[in-house]
Amino acid sequence: MPAVSKRIFALFCIALVALAPLRAAQAQRLNLIRDAEIENTIRVFVTPIWKAAGLDPNGVEIMIVQDGSLNAFVAGGQRIFINTGLIMRTERPNQLIGVLAHETGHIAGGHLARQQEELRNLTTMQILEAILGAGAMAGGAVSRGGAGGPGPTGPGSTPVPGSLLSFLKYTQTQESSADQAAITFLDRTHQSPKGTAEFLKLLQQQERMYMGQQIPYLRTHPLTQDRITSFEEAAAHSPYANTPDTPQFLDMHHRMVAKLYGFIAPEATLQRFSEADRSVPARYARAIALYRKAALGSALLTIDGLLKEYPNDPYFHELRGQMLFENGRAAESIASYRRAVQLLPGVAILKIDYARALLETDKPDNDREAVRNLEMASQTEMGSFELWRLMASGYAKLNNPGMTSLARAEMAILRGQRAEAQSHAATAERTLQPGTPAWQRAQDIKAYINSRPRK
Repeated sequence: MPAVSKRIFALFCIALVALAPLRAAQAQRLNLIRDAEIENTIRVFVTPIWKAAGLDPNGVEIMIVQDGSLNAFVAGGQRIFINTGLIMRTERPNQLIGVLAHETGHIAGGHLARQQEELRNLTTMQILEAILGAGAMAGGAVSRGGAGGPGPTGPGSTPVPGSLLSFLKYTQTQESSADQAAITFLDRTHQSPKGTAEFLKLLQQQERMYMGQQIPYLRTHPLTQDRITSFEEAAAHSPYANTPDTPQFLDMHHRMVAKLYGFIAPEATLQRFSEADRSVPARYARAIALYRKAALGSALLTIDGLLKEYPNDPYFHELRGQMLFENGRAAESIASYRRAVQLLPGVAILKIDYARALLETDKPDNDREAVRNLEMASQTEMGSFELWRLMASGYAKLNNPGMTSLARAEMAILRGQRAEAQSHAATAERTLQPGTPAWQRAQDIKAYINSRPRK
């Protein structure tokens, strides 16, 4: 799950939607992580909000960015990017839900599409300087094509173009609109606006550290104090202002935060969660931290203790499999991964992990089982480079050159290697049986590549 773990499939170069015309010039490099439990927790928290906004929950993606700053943003359509630093700083579910309700407001309001029109009036350099040139600032940097961080303030500095000021004013209007939408969505789902105000106060504390480096108008968000006031006023008039977080949501939130601490800051985790703390999140965090610090024996004892008490917890089984696999014990990890998949048969990420372990054993039966799981996972994880890499390996082991070439074509597309994708797709088309879905997919890949303008 963290940077050194197999859960980070790659460093993805992702250009924010507002920067679509500038992909060739520069893209934001985001360190994305995948974790079934964290993604599920966030999805459970925010699904009522999505429904209240009139969105299809199946059409919204949650993207977790390993970054310590307090930030979340929307890009690439209905994708919500949320930093691990923001998640770890929230103290209860309602705070995180408020942030996600705000981001949902951007999606529901169609703000990304509107920003495309605004950006057409700016030069490339103006956009790059405003959006990419400044250092990240808590909650305001690189957010929906906005600006943040230090700007030109001293003698001889470049004047801010009027078109840029117009754009930034427009984004501030969008932020206010998203806040009002968040208040509406919270009300419709009978949740309190207080958590959002609480989180904004955390943001304000960090923001003050940068106060000497800002220009008030070079911001995408309205003044944080104004936003706090807005949510506090909403809470004063809300019949749900004092609605508490449910015990289930609190448990899920504590586990999610503890898990992130364990993976990202193992040394600090062992100090934060003492052995005397026998709560599930504390023991979970310690098990992860011990495994990350190469204390596998102690880590296994801790996770086995949790499994003895909670034998049907899929994420404990998954973690045990990960511990064993990443310590060169792939064959031993299979039973844990298999149990996790049995408990959560609809979660594609677990199937990919299971398949990876199966392929490491070099047994034909396991290779076939791995490919079966990867085929099922591909229904929802077509954008996973790791899935296609494992698929190519699995089909190669099964001596199926057509499907191997098709998987390699999918890999090449994700890497942006057009010629290689075209070559593998052509090989797959010649090798596979005509009329089959795989053969048709090879044709689709060729057609897709030929339809794209060459740079």
